[in-house]
This record gives sequence, structure tokens and C-alpha cells, in this order.
Amino acid sequence: MNIPANDNAFNRRKFLQSGGLALASAAILAACGKNDKVATSYPRIGNSPTTTGLPTAHVTDAVLLRTASSLEWCAIDAYTAVAALGLLPSAATSVVKRFQADHKAHSAALTPLIKKAGGEPFECANERINELYIGPAVELITGNESKGIPASDTPVDDLIVLAHGLENLAAATYQYYVSLLATPALRGAAMTIGQDEARHAAVLAQVIIPDGKGIAPSTNETTGKPNPAAVPGAFGSLAAVTFSIGKTSEAGTKTQLSLDTPSLNSLAYEYASC
Repeated sequence: MNIPANDNAFNRRKFLQSGGLALASAAILAACGKNDKVATSYPRIGNSPTTTGLPTAHVTDAVLLRTASSLEWCAIDAYTAVAALGLLPSAATSVVKRFQADHKAHSAALTPLIKKAGGEPFECANERINELYIGPAVELITGNESKGIPASDTPVDDLIVLAHGLENLAAATYQYYVSLLATPALRGAAMTIGQDEARHAAVLAQVIIPDGKGIAPSTNETTGKPNPAAVPGAFGSLAAVTFSIGKTSEAGTKTQLSLDTPSLNSLAYEYASC
């Protein structure tokens, strides 16, 4: 019987490959037999830093209420800093004091609710929110020479815009928390406080845009007919609150900032304390 040359070549290759695999396997087995210890460390360059995990935490009603209280104190501290600058006119200063008193009342109202929900009261500002939003905003208004940040050329206007942004942030937070709170009574409390924050924002909007142009009912002086009125945006939107403050650039623009409602990394969890 004649075997084709190609078949012979195939068989020889297969034999050599099988033989090579067998020899390699035998070498590995022999090496393992000589050293029963398994390597526990490997060469490396440099040292990896040790890390400490955060405590296990759950988003509960108490955590949400503690976070809301921390936002109230963010506003309280912000208004204190604004008043200390001495830039606002007397009429605006009285409004700031009233708003600050309202925020203190909100925090006081949240304290028994937090306790009832099984949590410890949180009566201090949210450090993460201050770090991310309020601190940088204040620096854009007052300036920070060490960071090369010039002071705003319209500080009073910027302070009012910042206050408006913070009030909108607070209102959006309470609105969002209504959908997260498990206890119906707490949802009602959140809506009650949230409407106060929305009223604050509405008052400041009147200062920024006098007479409510564009959103309040008005009459055309020429025709005597009502002018179209519309809210410039989705009502009750939970999108980021954006505004522009700081020194005006050569292009005529200011720095734009965005405020977002507290996320998982800025909640006042039970392990956090003032």
C-alpha cells in the first residue's frame, strides 16, 4: 500500500509536536517534584499603598434627612459668610438674615424627624458640598491670590446669583427626596420644607430680574393685551443648577458653575459626624 507523501509529512509533524509536548510536560512535572513550596510573593517595582474601605452604609430615611439638614447648614454658613463681607445693601442684608433664620428653623424641624427615623441629628454643613460647590464659588467672588483667582468685578450681583443657586439646589434636593423617603409622613415634611426653599429662590429671582420679566403676567403697553408668560425651563427640574459668577473675562463671560443634588459620596451616612 502506497502512503501519499503529504500524509507522511503530516504524521511526522504530529509525532514531533506530541513528543515535544510530552517532553515539556515531563520537565514541568520534574521541576514541581523538586520544589513543593508555592511562591507567595513576586518581584515588583515600588510599593502599592494600603487602602482602608469605608464602613458599610445604607441609604435610609435617617441618612436622607441628615443630608438635608447638612444642606440647611451649608446655606446657614454661606449666608453668614455673605453678611460678613459687608458688600450687600441694607435691604438685601435683611433678606439674607430672614433666609438664614428660615434655614435654621428647617434644621430644627428635621432634628426630631431624624431621631424618630432612628438616626443621630446632623447639625453642621456638608463638607463635600462645601468642597465641591460653595468654596469654589465664594473664591470666584472674593478672589484667592494664592490660587491666582481674581476677585469678581460684580460681587454683589454674584452673591445674589450664588444664593439663588443654593436655594434652587435645596428645593431640588427635597423634591428628589420625596421619591426616596420610605415613610409617607417624612415625604410630607420634605415637601413642606422644599416649598420654602422654592419661595426663597423665587424672591431672589425677582432681585436678579426685576418685575419678573418673562415669567410673570404682564400687559403690553402698546396694545393693552396680555404678554405671553412662560417659565423658562422644565418646572421642578432635577437637572444641575447652573449659573455664572466671577470676574468678567475679556470675552465678556464669567465662570460657569453647576450644582448637583447630593449623590452617594456626599450623603451624611450614620458613621459621619460633625
